[in-house]
Amino acid sequence: MHIESTEMLWFEQHVLSLPELSELSGVPQPLLEELLDCGAIAPLEPDAGTGPRVRAGADLRFGAQALRAARTARRLRADFEFDVQALAVALSLLDRVAELEAQLRELRAQQPQRVR
Repeated sequence: MHIESTEMLWFEQHVLSLPELSELSGVPQPLLEELLDCGAIAPLEPDAGTGPRVRAGADLRFGAQALRAARTARRLRADFEFDVQALAVALSLLDRVAELEAQLRELRAQQPQRVR
């Protein structure tokens, strides 16, 4: 877990190409392209990953969020044999859960602490 956290800190400051994302995440490039097409993984420039440009080999760049999502997709596919649509839904739901947990932490931090 510590190694992955350290890697993510490094990747927050660097960008990856599609082949690099594939290599580092363990997800085959054709599957990454399908996840890009359905919006489950997004490039750093939102307009770059849509339409036929993905298939034409556009110079897409990805950050730590895409690497995190790709690694999660690899684990979900290995553990549950999800297809691309199921991966897209699962990644979307996991992102939403993370957003809600962050909101909950923020709200709890704003509450006055009760003395017991």
